[in-house]
Amino acid sequence: GSFASHRIRLPDKEYGEALDCLVKGCSDLLLVAPETGRVLLGKRSVQPQPDWWFVGGRIFPGETPAQSACRLLKRELSLEIQPERLQPVCTQSLAWGMREQRPQEHGTTDLQVVLSLSLDNAEIDRVTLDPNEYLDSQWLLPQEVLSGNFHPALKFAVSSLLAVRKLRELQAAVTAQPDNDAEIAALARELVSLSRKQPLPGMSEYRVVAPQLQYECSVEVTL
Repeated sequence: GSFASHRIRLPDKEYGEALDCLVKGCSDLLLVAPETGRVLLGKRSVQPQPDWWFVGGRIFPGETPAQSACRLLKRELSLEIQPERLQPVCTQSLAWGMREQRPQEHGTTDLQVVLSLSLDNAEIDRVTLDPNEYLDSQWLLPQEVLSGNFHPALKFAVSSLLAVRKLRELQAAVTAQPDNDAEIAALARELVSLSRKQPLPGMSEYRVVAPQLQYECSVEVTL
């Protein structure tokens, strides 16, 4: 049947109670500069994850993850993007020990859908993150993220982005040269290698450190 959203803005107390009871859906973005392959990271100043992270936010009732991402891009970056430009990357489940809403120590839980978007140069020039939520931003090569001191969920998403790209290369090779077994096999091996790069379960070497909030915590990975 058809669906019509009846979403309302909840008062802070009721919204905090809802967060205690529900897992919220989030659409988070890996914005890509196609000429260099660099991805945009924003250093958040608010809970949860007051450190380097994706651009994104909550999915509203009735939205697809891509529609949600387009709404957030328009609100946060003033970019008018059509949903068909977005490509799925991966999904992750996240449990945070702190949140912005009171009581903060109750934390919050997210089901995250990660999407990628290649921006043109004009769009890249217009990217400015909200100073109320972000302290800084940087464009990094995927390998810089994978080898750097970043949240395991961020690293997994970037690794998944590389695997998605390799899958597209493989599909294009099969379509264009279906008899080129050597190239297809090489691409398939590269894809399998990328797909195996999952974070190890247990306590991560990465720690959230947010001096501006006088906050620090460890991160545990479960599969």
